[in-house]
Amino acid sequence: MLKAIIVGCGRIAGIMNHSLSSHGGAYLAQEGVSIIACVDSSKEKSIRFSEIYHCKAEQDLIKTIEKYQPDIISVCTPDHTHFSITKKIFEAKHLPNVIFLEKPACNSKKEFDYLVRLSSKKNVQIVLNHSRRFDQHHQQLRERINAEEFGELKSVYATYYSGWLHNGIHIVDTLYYLFGDPINVDEITSVWESQYENDPSMEIKASFKKNNAIIYLSRFDESDYQLFEIDLRFNQARLRLENFGDRIILETKYMNEIGENVIEIVDNGLTDRTKTPMQQAINLIFHSIEENNSGLLDGYLLKDMEETMNTIWKSKKEYEKHRLK
Repeated sequence: MLKAIIVGCGRIAGIMNHSLSSHGGAYLAQEGVSIIACVDSSKEKSIRFSEIYHCKAEQDLIKTIEKYQPDIISVCTPDHTHFSITKKIFEAKHLPNVIFLEKPACNSKKEFDYLVRLSSKKNVQIVLNHSRRFDQHHQQLRERINAEEFGELKSVYATYYSGWLHNGIHIVDTLYYLFGDPINVDEITSVWESQYENDPSMEIKASFKKNNAIIYLSRFDESDYQLFEIDLRFNQARLRLENFGDRIILETKYMNEIGENVIEIVDNGLTDRTKTPMQQAINLIFHSIEENNSGLLDGYLLKDMEETMNTIWKSKKEYEKHRLK
């Protein structure tokens, strides 16, 4: 039985319930893994979490690692702590096989390179939870896009909410994952403050490095409601990934009775999901350890996210230029 520790006992960790989209819920659903302890700076929160998942409540990270010697550590703390918490895990005498880290991993190229070096040196895999990489529907779409089923990509219109680093990063990584083409930030057109410190929401004009398609990234005010969607316009079809990617609409081109090219909604051709993205992630991590096959994690590791992070860092530089105008 593999042992898991969860650091940070908030919503994504699963303090609200046993949701299969949370770390806690996905661990419970995975045979062969047991949550043995949780760690949080809030004693009240760690106790509450421990009562839900029947594990030990702790507050000192290093002491907890040495005491329980976990195989997997999930880091579910606030964004700005991810680098410091991950760095601290490497200070323990006992190291896990895998650190499952919520995004964003870090705030700078220097921090990114530091964690990648530590991961390699200590032989600890850092899996980053860019959830759409683990989503079965996005995996199917990636294959179909690579097979040019929808034709040539012409333009992308995407909308996110609540912070460029916190949520915009999902847009950037999803596009990079689907097309395998890094994104250039060409111009920041507007900026708004978000609920996350030093993480504004930005509207951006961007482009792929290889593909000629243009990219428009817009922000929506979360105080109205949460909106996260991507509209992919090809020359033969249109794909709309709505409601965080849970609703995928495919429209294909045909010629109407008067000879005009139009589109109509058709079956998207996707097979039903059998697991949530979080379950898929935990399952992959489990099998990589059980089978001693780190290759199963290729494409999901921190080092595989460099192009995504490059876009985020470049946008921060463009933001400084925009701010000073």
